[in-house]
Amino acid sequence: MSSEIEHQDLVLVEATPEQARITNRNSYMDWGYPLLTIDEYIEREEILANNEFTSENFKVWILVSKKCNLLNDTEPTIFSQCETFKLKALITLSSGQIQEVIGYYIGSLFTPPQYRHKGYATKLMELLNDKLRFEYKAKFSYLHSAIGSDFYSRLGWRIFPHKEIKFKVDDRFSTSLKHSELIIAINESNLETIINKDCEFIRKDLKKLNKKSMAILPTKPAFDWLFQKTKLYSKFYADTNDPRQFGAMILNKKKESINENEELLERFILWNHDFMYNQLFIIRFRSDSPYTTRLLIQQAMQEASKFQFKQIILWNPDLRLFNISEDLNVFDVEVVEKTEFLPYLSWYADDDDDVDWILIEKYSLF
Repeated sequence: MSSEIEHQDLVLVEATPEQARITNRNSYMDWGYPLLTIDEYIEREEILANNEFTSENFKVWILVSKKCNLLNDTEPTIFSQCETFKLKALITLSSGQIQEVIGYYIGSLFTPPQYRHKGYATKLMELLNDKLRFEYKAKFSYLHSAIGSDFYSRLGWRIFPHKEIKFKVDDRFSTSLKHSELIIAINESNLETIINKDCEFIRKDLKKLNKKSMAILPTKPAFDWLFQKTKLYSKFYADTNDPRQFGAMILNKKKESINENEELLERFILWNHDFMYNQLFIIRFRSDSPYTTRLLIQQAMQEASKFQFKQIILWNPDLRLFNISEDLNVFDVEVVEKTEFLPYLSWYADDDDDVDWILIEKYSLF
């Protein structure tokens, strides 16, 4: 049977829980071994697939033959597989108004070794792109991948620049700088307040832009999913206590409550603990000056030191909020233009392909 006929005989379907378990077994050697046993890997994936966020917004997709009977064949041949997360975003309209839309993050694209280099991943992405655009009425899809840019570019995804700031964790920087501001820990008690205010600020930021732009909205359930993933990683990789602090915010000492500091709630940092690679990832970051930035990074330094992490990573910050030359005297810092693990966007609206994707930060890239 020729490759072309084989492709015509393929269909993309949503996996059942049993079939999703097969996809996890398929990817175990590449993504779980040797740090986890196969049972631990499958347990981790099933827990993450069944929390509040993923139970409503997560799907596993499999590329199978049209000829297989999916009702009776509980273990069909899977030629390629991936996952999607449904997310909310804001876009600017030509009228200057802001519209909330739905988009999809595509992750975990995987083809079993015996089926690679036969065009199955390409076929899956083509079918998924059509399904999201025409059947699910999505405005866009996006992803983050180490595969060379040619693969996704020829399928309709546009690559975006990707900067990364790396801070080396050093015990010399684990003590607080002198400051007059009040530093408040972000934890489960105030996280939702911070996220909701951040969404308001993002809406205001978009209104100031003169170009058609899009930003993924942070949500509490999505953050909870990220933190649950961290808890599982702390269990499997580090055998350490669950992190209790998710970030820090800077308030004015003259105003002691969050409600009294609403205008200052855009000075905060949210992080996630990466126990696999011993690093602290800054997943959301808002600052108003290089001075504020330095205070926020100082808080991240203290958190990273608690877990003996080696570095702190921040994606695509506004470099105007950093004073790199001065920060070099305070932190061991490096700015890198990434050439791999790049963000891609496929914009489905017919009226305009030239949309600017802002806030390409870790909170939106799973």
